[in-house]
Amino acid sequence: MGLTAFLIPAALALALWGGAMAVGGFRQRNRLKLCSAVGAFTLLAVGAAVLMEFITRPL
Repeated sequence: MGLTAFLIPAALALALWGGAMAVGGFRQRNRLKLCSAVGAFTLLAVGAAVLMEFITRPL
């Protein structure tokens, strides 16, 4: 329970930040912000994949 209590709010904050960076990048036509948003979503996807791997692995 302790790990998910830390990871879920962190993931939500990272998703909100990535969304804000994506919207700002589209509006300002700023590639650096768009790349930052893609990096944030990639980090979320990799973290979710690693977490799911350990959750589904039998003990």
